[in-house]
Amino acid sequence: MTERPVGVPRRGLALLVVVVIALAVVTTFAVIKYRDASHASSQNSERTQVAAIAGQYAVDFSSIDYRNFDAETADAVTHATADFAKKYLATMKVFKPLYTKGKVVQTTSIAKAAVESVSPTSAKVLVAVSGTATNVNTTAPTQQLYRFEISLSKVDGKWLTSDVTTL
Repeated sequence: MTERPVGVPRRGLALLVVVVIALAVVTTFAVIKYRDASHASSQNSERTQVAAIAGQYAVDFSSIDYRNFDAETADAVTHATADFAKKYLATMKVFKPLYTKGKVVQTTSIAKAAVESVSPTSAKVLVAVSGTATNVNTTAPTQQLYRFEISLSKVDGKWLTSDVTTL
């Protein structure tokens, strides 16, 4: 039979063991909860970041000024994957004469953005942009509202537009 330490009653030793076990269990649960909360916070942060990036890209793609057409188009494709940049440039090549002849100036801003899905390498974001447009046929700016589904791909740590669908 093992001897108890001097001055520690049997009940006291049992109580000490119970307290140590309870403390270990509580600490374990606290660490798990902290890790889960940190993970959730990280996911929310990523979703917020992706929504903001997609919103800005939607503004970049939908704001056009015929006087700066080439520079704005070139700037917009810096935020696109190589495949999407080719498609976008081909589309803008078709529209350039129309925008130039019509003296189109369109400015937009983010109205709303909502993340549809996000993974470590891709995301889909629904974006609404609102703004105004002028051209040779309008004396006052006309209100414009566009809705897009922006697909993003993470390339070398940076979110880039991989597709845009008008809704």
